[in-house]
Amino acid sequence: MTILACDLGGTRLKIGVVRDGLVLAQAVEPAHSERGLAPQLPVLKAAWLRLLGGLRLTPADCTGVTVAFPSLVDNATGRILSAYGKYTDAVAIDLQAWARAELALPLVIENDARMALIGEWRAGAGRDCNDLVMMTLGTGLGTCAIMDGRAVRGRHGQAGVLGGHLSVRYGGRPCSCGNLGCAE
Repeated sequence: MTILACDLGGTRLKIGVVRDGLVLAQAVEPAHSERGLAPQLPVLKAAWLRLLGGLRLTPADCTGVTVAFPSLVDNATGRILSAYGKYTDAVAIDLQAWARAELALPLVIENDARMALIGEWRAGAGRDCNDLVMMTLGTGLGTCAIMDGRAVRGRHGQAGVLGGHLSVRYGGRPCSCGNLGCAE
C-alpha cells in the first residue's frame, strides 16, 4: 500500500510517500501557516508529484492521502473542527473533496499528535502496548492517549487532549485560541 502523507506543522510541511510503513521519499516545505491552508494545497500537490516522479510513480499507484493536522479534527467526516492561529481558513476547506479532485484519491485526516502516537503504537516505541500517552513538542504542544488499544477521541475530538490550549498560568499571556496562559 502506497500512501501520500503529510504533517501540516506550524513551521514546516513534512511531506512524504510511504509504502507499507517505509518512507520512500520525503520533502520539507515552509508552512506559512499564518497565510492559511488554501495557499499551501498547491505546494503539497506539487511536492507529492515531484516525489512520485522521482520514484517513477503516479497518484494512480497510491491508495490514499493521509494528513496530520495541528488542531481538532473529526476523523469520521474528514473535517477540521478548529484552527488555533494556524491555517485559520482550514475549517472551511473540504480536504476530502480536494484530494478527490486534485489527486483522485481518498483522504484521511487526524490530529497531528494523535497521528504521531498511532504511528508509535503501530510501528515504534509503543508496539505491544495498549495503553500509552504522548506529548509532542514543536511549534505547538500536542497531547493524546491510547487506552485499551483504542485512540481516545471523544465525541468532539478533544478526549485525550491533555494540554496545549489549557490555561496553566492565571493571568498569563494571551493565546491565539482566546485563552490566557495556555500551556502551548
